[in-house]
Amino acid sequence: MGLCLAITGSAAHAQGWTHDGPELAQFAAEYEKLRDSGAPTDDPAVAASVAYFNGFVLGVARANADRGWYCLPADATAGQVWDAVAAFLREHPELRERRPSTLVNGALAKRFPCREDPTAKPKADQPSKSPSKARAVTRPKAAQ
Repeated sequence: MGLCLAITGSAAHAQGWTHDGPELAQFAAEYEKLRDSGAPTDDPAVAASVAYFNGFVLGVARANADRGWYCLPADATAGQVWDAVAAFLREHPELRERRPSTLVNGALAKRFPCREDPTAKPKADQPSKSPSKARAVTRPKAAQ
């Protein structure tokens, strides 16, 4: 299986299926333009860019939903997630050189921060090493 993944990963990279932060920002801008127009596109390149953006963002969000970096509301829509990432990329051009997954996670953390539970207390048998470790985070249950 590892060999299969290595071959697939190499083929994908060789065919240009990997993108960087600036390209993700470009795809996000195309997503916003298409969203704002309210009309479908006949341009296959735009359609592909927007599809890549949509799939990549939702894939990263789903893969990291339970890590505590952000807390997506149970009723969050795909459009809200896409909009949050697109707005973040537009508002923070200085960060575009970072890895695309880092950009998505940062955007979602900014837009959907986890709320601290002020009534939660650290367990007595597990002292905290730092004040940030003592905070309890409430997270919605992961979607099944």
